[in-house]
Amino acid sequence: MAGRAALSAEIDLVIKAQKTETPMGKTPLDEQIANALVNNAVNDGFLISVNDSDETAVNRSRNVTEITNAMFSANTDTLTLNVEEHRVGEVTLIYDRGGKGLDVISDHTDIPHINRLVQYTMKQFGL
Repeated sequence: MAGRAALSAEIDLVIKAQKTETPMGKTPLDEQIANALVNNAVNDGFLISVNDSDETAVNRSRNVTEITNAMFSANTDTLTLNVEEHRVGEVTLIYDRGGKGLDVISDHTDIPHINRLVQYTMKQFGL
């Protein structure tokens, strides 16, 4: 019986590890930072479009669930930030670059509002 219990516990650990693996190389911190960025951008009033370099999966949305569900299907996402019909700028996210999530925000349009958005998001993670 003890052997079965140990085997069962080992199988449970393997199943748990498989459930926590993340697709396309993203790390949990990548995902946390990207999700925080989306939440902060929506709270700032931006409409967000998501492009994974193949297609635009979401076009001008404030629905955080819709936006984040469209992300992470590739190693790169570009978030286009809009105010109504006007394109304000972009944030490029690249997942699993070896920086343990710290460098997931690869690039962004260099304007004051987007700079503040990125800085605020990174400060939430002590960066």
